[in-house]
Amino acid sequence: MTTTSLSSPGPGKGPGRPRSERAHEAILDATLDLLVEQGFSRMSIEGVANRAHVGKATIYRRWPSKADLVAEAVARIKGHDLHDVDTGNVRDDLASLWQQAYQGSRDSGSGEVTELMVKLMSARARHPELQEAFTRHVIEPRRKIVADVLRRGIARGELRADLDIELAMDVLMGLAAYRSMVTAGHGAPPSTEATERVIDLVLEGIGRHPEPAVARDAAEDQPRAASSSL
Repeated sequence: MTTTSLSSPGPGKGPGRPRSERAHEAILDATLDLLVEQGFSRMSIEGVANRAHVGKATIYRRWPSKADLVAEAVARIKGHDLHDVDTGNVRDDLASLWQQAYQGSRDSGSGEVTELMVKLMSARARHPELQEAFTRHVIEPRRKIVADVLRRGIARGELRADLDIELAMDVLMGLAAYRSMVTAGHGAPPSTEATERVIDLVLEGIGRHPEPAVARDAAEDQPRAASSSL
């Protein structure tokens, strides 16, 4: 397994790449390999160093702990990351992010990635330091991208001004996480149509709804009624 692609050549194959970059990628690749083979608890920095053909000091200069190393390696998996997008409206932004997530899973070999994520889920429950590092390197960057989409929607008047952004993100991202968990990477990804239906369903709740004409007319009549009674 590699951080750039699950089927790409190993690091250091391309000519002219700086030695430090090759070492960095070799360390991340070795980390992912050992995670799949041994799990977080059994793998060690020494084992990663041996697999990557570097010294332990080289690893510790880049990462303060095994948890940070593991979290960054996972964050660098091709297809597991998200890239910000601004199409000009919330619906298309969210659809694009969902397509990135599911297309990335298909391209990178979802079975192997899912196996790794299942093992990490168990390890995160037992190791608070891994959970903290995973949140910092993997979860928070993804949530920030979705939060930025929602904030832009509020600023453009597409979404309610009082929207609970954290709760909205839980709904949007939780569904994708749930589907991945129950299918264990073997289920077919949702179609574009199904994805858009989900987004539309959520937007019905968090979107800014125009004020009904009857209520607006009643509000406008109140000042006139008050002035006529004076």
